[in-house]
Amino acid sequence: MTRLKKIVLGSMTAALVVGGAVTQGFALEAGSFDNRLNGGSVGLPLGAAAPPGIYTGIETLYTPSFYGVGNRTAPNSPSIGQGIPLLWSTGWNFLGASYSVALVQAFYAAGGIPAGSNFGNSWLPEVANTIWTPINLSWNLGNGWFISAGFNFMAPDGSQSPTTAFNGGSPQLNPDYWTYEPTLAVAYLANNWAISANFFYDIQGPSKGTCCASAAIAPPGAVPSTVGFTGGNELYVDAAALYSVGKWQFGPVGYAKVQTTNDVPGGGIACVYGPGGTCGHDAAVALGGLVGYNFGPVDLQVWVTDAVYKQDDINGLAVWTRFGFRLWAPEAAKPLVAKN
Repeated sequence: MTRLKKIVLGSMTAALVVGGAVTQGFALEAGSFDNRLNGGSVGLPLGAAAPPGIYTGIETLYTPSFYGVGNRTAPNSPSIGQGIPLLWSTGWNFLGASYSVALVQAFYAAGGIPAGSNFGNSWLPEVANTIWTPINLSWNLGNGWFISAGFNFMAPDGSQSPTTAFNGGSPQLNPDYWTYEPTLAVAYLANNWAISANFFYDIQGPSKGTCCASAAIAPPGAVPSTVGFTGGNELYVDAAALYSVGKWQFGPVGYAKVQTTNDVPGGGIACVYGPGGTCGHDAAVALGGLVGYNFGPVDLQVWVTDAVYKQDDINGLAVWTRFGFRLWAPEAAKPLVAKN
């Protein structure tokens, strides 16, 4: 295995994907309060499996402000989030593929929205919903190409603060529903290149009416029930084309998201599309650049993205960092008889 593959397939892959509602909790379009954070897997060649072992790390996202375009606008809202993954690359093979399992737990705090808005003005420390990956299969296609397929799900197991947004307080940002997520990833790792495209398709479950949908739709003083409201399904793509020179790595990155199905109204909320509507189709595209450095046992990546297109979505400048490292690796087989 080349040194480049050891770096990319090893500790960097451990960072995996940060979930949670760091940005999505502030989406004003009712169907965009998502369990996935777009851009969280930028720079990770998820198409390739890591060498056998257990990996972890930490990814941090800081957003100085977010703003909407299209038929939605919002005041500035700085936020910070961190995700801690745990990845086990089992070393087992199934259908000719390497088998891995993982989970990601994220934490976030957001605030700075002016008083008088539905969201209040305080920072909101929260534990995000967990991303669970019970199965991920990666095939080595040869000549540096890899492809993987898997399945994630997100349960509403994050912190559930009381929703008081309608009295000028803090909304409950964590989605109160399940999300089911098939995944597909393609990676090219050769000739000092690490090119990756990671695809996620989120299938949303119905809201229990205790989450951010109410805060997103309701005008001040009104708290409509959103029981049964179901956000439309979302397609996410995170991509990067990174080149390595010595211990350094750099290149362009980007992500995109698009809602592919209509929201399903619930609790008396009617879907009205177009300007001023409550159930638009959210979409976003962001571009940026990444710089990474291999410290040996730990890999570091830093990148910046900014939205170049948004519709019914809140997105903007974001600064990301990621550390990844291996916690444990299986010992190499030892000979039964030692040589003199």
